[in-house]
Amino acid sequence: MKRRALIMLILISMAFSFLNVSAAYGYQDIRVRVNGQELSFDVAPLIRKGRVLVPFRAIFEALGVRDIEWNQRLQQVIASIDDIKIQLRVNSDIAKVNGEDIRLDTSVINKNGRVLVPIRFVSETLGYYVKWYDIIRTVIINSSENTTSFSNDLLGVKLNMGDKREKVIELLGEPDRIDKSGRIYDWYIYNDPIAHYVQIGVLGDRIVAFATNSSHWVLNDHIRIGNSKEDLEAQYGPIYNFMDIRDNSIYFIWDEHENNSLSSMKVEEEYYPVIEQNQEVANSLARQAFDLTNVLRIRNGKEPLKWDDKLAQMALYHSKDMAEKGYFSHVSLNGDSLEDRAKKFGIKYFWLGENIVMGIGNDAMLLVGSLYNSGPHRENMLNNVYDYLGIGVAFEPENEYGSQRAAYLTQNFLME
Repeated sequence: MKRRALIMLILISMAFSFLNVSAAYGYQDIRVRVNGQELSFDVAPLIRKGRVLVPFRAIFEALGVRDIEWNQRLQQVIASIDDIKIQLRVNSDIAKVNGEDIRLDTSVINKNGRVLVPIRFVSETLGYYVKWYDIIRTVIINSSENTTSFSNDLLGVKLNMGDKREKVIELLGEPDRIDKSGRIYDWYIYNDPIAHYVQIGVLGDRIVAFATNSSHWVLNDHIRIGNSKEDLEAQYGPIYNFMDIRDNSIYFIWDEHENNSLSSMKVEEEYYPVIEQNQEVANSLARQAFDLTNVLRIRNGKEPLKWDDKLAQMALYHSKDMAEKGYFSHVSLNGDSLEDRAKKFGIKYFWLGENIVMGIGNDAMLLVGSLYNSGPHRENMLNNVYDYLGIGVAFEPENEYGSQRAAYLTQNFLME
C-alpha cells in the first residue's frame, strides 16, 4: 500500500514537473480573441516572462492598424494609426510610442522567421482592454465599444470593465468605504448620495466588477434597473439569473412584485469564487445590505432609514445565534422573542420590526433581493413608520467539506 502511494506521489510530482517546464518555456496552446473573433497565426503564440507574445502583423491588423512597416536592416516594426506611432525592435525590451521610450516586461523576439511582440502592450497602447483567462489559456481583447460599461448620466460618469483604479478616483472621488468581498477583489462603495449607490470591484489597480440596485446606473448603455425581463429577453434570448455578455458574467435579480422587472445587477469580469467567509466580510455585507435597503426605499418614494448601532448589535446577536445553533426563526431556541432581545439590549421603541434571511455565499444583493421579493419582508423594508435600521450578518461555522457556508442576515427596524 505504501509502495502504491509512493508511486502515485512520484507520478503526480512528474506531472507537475512537466506542467512547470511547459509553463516556463511557453508551449501552451494559447488562443486570442479580438471583439469576439478568434485569431489564427502562422506561428503559435507563446509565453515569455509571464507575457504572451504573438506575430506582430496579425495582431496589428486585427486591431485595425493598416500602416505597418518592417525595417529589415534595423530589425524594427513600425505601426501607425491615427495619432499613435509604435516602434518595436527585435531583442529589445524598449519600445517607442510617439517617440517616447517605454520599457517592456519582455523583449520582442524572432521565432521561426516571425517577429513576436507582447500582445498586452500593443493592445493597451492602442486603447483596447485586455484580459488573460488562465484556465482556458485565452487572451480576450475588446475595444471600448465591445467592453462592458457602467454609466451614470446625472453624475457624468462612464467606466469600463478593466479601467484603472485611478480613473474611478478621478471620476467619483475616494470611496465612501472599502468593503471586503470575500473574493479576490475589494468593493469600493459609493453611497453619497445614496440614490446613486454603486459597488465597484477593484483587484490590484483594475476594475473587475460592478454592482448596483440604483436606477441611475446603466449597463452597456441600455440595461438599467426597471427594465422588463420580457424586453431584455427579446434582445438576448431566455434569461434566468445568470448570463454572459461581452465575455463577462452578469447576475440579475428580478422584482417579482413588479412584473419581473430588473431590480439589481452584478457584473464580474469573470466568475470569481468565494475564498473567505469571516466576520469582517459579514460586517461588510451588513453595511451593503443597509445601503441597498435604502436605495429600495428611495426607489419607492420613501425616506432612507438611519443606521442604529444598538439595533445592529441586536441583529448580529440573533444572526450569530441562528448560525451557530443551526435554526432559522424569529424566536430563539431559548424562547427569546424580538421584544425580549430588545429588552436585553436596552432598546426603547414605539414600533419594532424584524426581517431574517439565510443564503449561501457572499452577496448582500442576493440576500436583500430575497427579502424584497417576499411580501411581508418587503412591507417592513418600505414601511413609513420606521426611522432606524440595524443589520447584522453571521456565517455558519466551518464544515468538514470546506464548502461555502450560509450567511444569516437579520434586519431590525425601529420607530421611537
